[in-house]
Amino acid sequence: LGGPPPAALQLLQRVRAHVMHHGSADEVARLQLAFAKCRLASLPPYSKAAPPSAQTLQAHVLPPLQEALEGFGKLRAHTEAAEAAYLASRVHATAGATAERDVAAQVFVAAERAATLAAQRPLGRLADYAAEGVLEAHLAELAELDAAEAAVYAT
Repeated sequence: LGGPPPAALQLLQRVRAHVMHHGSADEVARLQLAFAKCRLASLPPYSKAAPPSAQTLQAHVLPPLQEALEGFGKLRAHTEAAEAAYLASRVHATAGATAERDVAAQVFVAAERAATLAAQRPLGRLADYAAEGVLEAHLAELAELDAAEAAVYAT
C-alpha cells in the first residue's frame, strides 16, 4: 500500500466491503490489520503533551486490531497474531488502559511462543504417510496440537 497513510486508508475503505464479503479469512484478517496500521499512521505524531485520545484509539484503531487478532488466531497464523497483539498492547498503553495492555501483551507472548514452536515442528512428506496407521497417528497428533494452540488465544 504505497503512498501516504490517508491515501492507503482511502483505498482500503473502497475495497473493504468487497473483501469482508468475498475474501478468505486470511484476506479479511490482513485487511483489518492493514486498516488499523493505516489508522495509526494517519494520527498526528505522538506528543507527550497532547497524546491521541483514548476515545479515538478505542473507536477507530482497536476494533480492526481485535478482528485481525481473532482472524489470525482462528487460522493459527501465530506470527501475524503476535503482530496484531503487539500493536493492540501498544495502543492500550497509549490510551492508558493498563489491564487491557497486559492482556494483549500476554497474548503477544503466547503467540510468539506458538510461532516459535510451529517453526520447529518437522514437516512430513506424503510418502511418509504411506505405511498403514502412520497417517492416522499423524492426524491424531495434529488434533492434539490444534487443541493446545486453540488455548493460546482463549483470553
